[in-house]
Formats: sequence, structure tokens, C-alpha cells
Amino acid sequence: MADALDKKNRLNLTDASDIFTADKLGGVAEQRLYGKCQLRKDSNMKLWNYPKNAVLAGLVVTLVLAFGGCTTYKAVNLGYGISRGSLLAAGDTEQILLQAEATAKEELSLLRVDSKGAPQTTHMHIIVVDREGQIVGRRSMPDAWAGSVSIAYAKAFTAMAFSSDQNALTTRSVGVLSQPGGALWQIGNSNRDHGIIEFPGGLPLYREGKLVGGIGVSGDGVEEDENVAEGGAKGFEPPAAIRIDKVTNGAVPYTK
Repeated sequence: MADALDKKNRLNLTDASDIFTADKLGGVAEQRLYGKCQLRKDSNMKLWNYPKNAVLAGLVVTLVLAFGGCTTYKAVNLGYGISRGSLLAAGDTEQILLQAEATAKEELSLLRVDSKGAPQTTHMHIIVVDREGQIVGRRSMPDAWAGSVSIAYAKAFTAMAFSSDQNALTTRSVGVLSQPGGALWQIGNSNRDHGIIEFPGGLPLYREGKLVGGIGVSGDGVEEDENVAEGGAKGFEPPAAIRIDKVTNGAVPYTK
């Protein structure tokens, strides 16, 4: 199996649209993302150094493909080129994820308590997408809601998809603008392949004034989701002038 890897250590498995990343489960685990169905090298582990790990990785992928299938999240064909300044670097993505996860571990949950009723902190799914809606990073904290995986992705996609180098919208903003009679009324009926979210928890990401992607967080109340997303987006905020709350003089919120 290792011999079939290309120079980038990637093995295309199907033409469908998930990514299965070797991660950590005694050396290997499956992480379900979106894009193509690929098995790719994880920089945090020595997957391809040991034949037994490669075999285990193959078993994991086989089981996932057999029982999990592949969903249809595809890259958006923008119809124009993306400049180098509009790309997230791997280090950027890791920083965003680490910041978001650290925030989640400090954020008090709206809903979670332990067996004695003591309030607990949040457990989130955190997803980062690039300008084409492809997932470039993910953190899924233990015991995070299963139903929040697709929500986190759709939040990240929504915030990215309706922002640009000249305007910045969050999913909170979209929620306000999509109310009956609003400028984006019925927008939730668009982009069905990716999903549109109209409540807080998704923010666009910028670097040097350029839109580079979006972050989506889900796993608790929407205010808690947004707080964690904000924590992740620190250092990747849009220029203040293009934020929707600035453009509309506060009529449409950016965050709470």
C-alpha cells in the first residue's frame, strides 16, 4: 500500500468526496473530512515508516468506505484564480485550531453538567475551510455531538462563501439578513450541497486583508459556539472597515 503513494504521500481511493486522514489511535485513526476520498500523510505521526501501520490504515479506510460512505462536499468552482495571498498556510490552520480548542476548554457550556450537576466546559467540533470550501483542518473534541459535524462545516462554509476581500459576514450576520423581507431572505435554500447556516458560530478568516477561508464551530449553545470561533479567529480578523456591522452602522451585527 505504501508503494502506491505518490510523491506527496497521498493515495486516491475514490472520486467521491471525503478525506480520510491517518491520525492517532495507537498510531493510526480515521478522521472524516471533505474533499476527495484520500488517505494522506499526517505530519504528526510516522504512519508510513511502519508496514503494520500502513496495513492498519488500509483497514480503517476500507471499513469507513464500506460502512460510512462518502458525502458530496465538493470544492466550489470559483471561475477565477486564487492569489497566493488568499491561501491558508498549514501553520495558519494549526494556529486557528489550537486557539479555538483552547477557547473551548475554557468556555462554560450552556448545557453540560457532570453527574453531580456541576457545570462543565464545552466540547466542540471545529472546522476550517479554504476559499473553495474545502476542509483544511478539523478538531473534534471527545464527546462532542455527532450532529454538530455537518453544522460546523456548514457554518465555516457559509461565513467564507458570503464574505470577500471587500465584505465580511458571519453566520450571525446571515441570520439577520435572511429574515423575511431581509436582503438575503431565502438564502438558506441555496448551496444545498454544502449547507447554509443562519445562526452564530461561523466566521470568515483573513490574512493581510485578504479572505482566506472560514471557521465553523458547533457543539453547544450558539453563543458558546461563536465565542469559540472568535477565539480561533484571533489574528485572522477582517479589516474593520469591511465588517458588516461597520458597513451598516450597527444595523447588522458581526458578532454579539
